[in-house]
Amino acid sequence: MRKINPRSFRHTIVVIVDGEDEKWYVEKLKEHYPCSALRTVGVKPEFPDKKQVDDLFACARTKVEEQFETVILILDMDNILKDSREWEKFKVYYSRYCDAQAGRLNPRQKAHHGWMMKLLLIVNAPCIEFWYMLHHLKTTKYYQDFLSLRADLKKLPRLDDYEKSEAYYKKSPNIYQRLGGVQGIQTACRNAEPFNVQAAFQQSFSEMSKFFDYFKI
Repeated sequence: MRKINPRSFRHTIVVIVDGEDEKWYVEKLKEHYPCSALRTVGVKPEFPDKKQVDDLFACARTKVEEQFETVILILDMDNILKDSREWEKFKVYYSRYCDAQAGRLNPRQKAHHGWMMKLLLIVNAPCIEFWYMLHHLKTTKYYQDFLSLRADLKKLPRLDDYEKSEAYYKKSPNIYQRLGGVQGIQTACRNAEPFNVQAAFQQSFSEMSKFFDYFKI
């Protein structure tokens, strides 16, 4: 996916998230991360009323059809991995997404999934908090959900009182500052491993580094 030009891409990017903590995190990135493109483009975190796989990808497709240049979908996998039907649906979408990104869609497939060429899919397994852990250590330890990783998360510097609340994310020091700013993000990007659908039930992953590859400083 091509890198952005702050002037030509202004107000043409939308971020779809499936939880409020991702929304608060992106808001703080917009405020603090030293990328002029991220500050000026119309990054608009929003989440649909329903959070099933079909609904999330339908929401992304709608945004593409509304002529957004790029749609970024940040997807937590915890609930998907717990529901076999949702998991099977995700695997189909993920396969089509990978084909679209690699230019492997045939004409029939392109008619249905060509919109995914404008999609940047970012997978967190099990959740965004695993990305926060990568700011401090390199790991692929498997966690089923947030509750299973919470104890390890709270052992990390400045995260001992972590809460899933808007007040926590925005109070001083805010979540961006607690995670070490640019230096913390750079560490997390080095520690991150790309999502592997074949290892989804054995390892944890965060692809948030793709977000920062897109919004280069």
